[in-house]
Amino acid sequence: MFGFILSPIEFLLMAAYAPLLSLRALESKTLNDDTNLLAFWMVMAVLSAVESITWGAVWILPFYTELRFGLVVYMLFFQGGKKVYTIAIDPMYQQAKKKLPAELLQELDEDPKKFLLSMGQTGKEMIMQLVEKAKAKSAEASAPAKEKKKAAKAK
Repeated sequence: MFGFILSPIEFLLMAAYAPLLSLRALESKTLNDDTNLLAFWMVMAVLSAVESITWGAVWILPFYTELRFGLVVYMLFFQGGKKVYTIAIDPMYQQAKKKLPAELLQELDEDPKKFLLSMGQTGKEMIMQLVEKAKAKSAEASAPAKEKKKAAKAK
């Protein structure tokens, strides 16, 4: 509804103001602003990932632009990054830690490049298995049709 107004403002907040706050936080001696901004960037990274995974479909939700703008304002101006992280992101992270094998997490910590390459290879193998299964199902489904064609030609 107000996306044409709020989107450019949010862009300025995300492209200029949030990085400026981050630079100031890096220079400051206190940890409170660092923690809040790190939580802010984590929340925004997860939100961007959701938007990317859904191919931007979340943008058609009613008032999504307004809610996102409100979230950005709350996290930047009212120190809400840590609270949003604690409520939304941390529970998901804790669940993921419980479900992922410790060896995988250790491998990720020790050598992220090796981990990503092995996960990419694993993903490729899984996709190839799915493709082979789909081909087999397709062949099974088309077999009766081929038999009917042969029977029709034989007549």
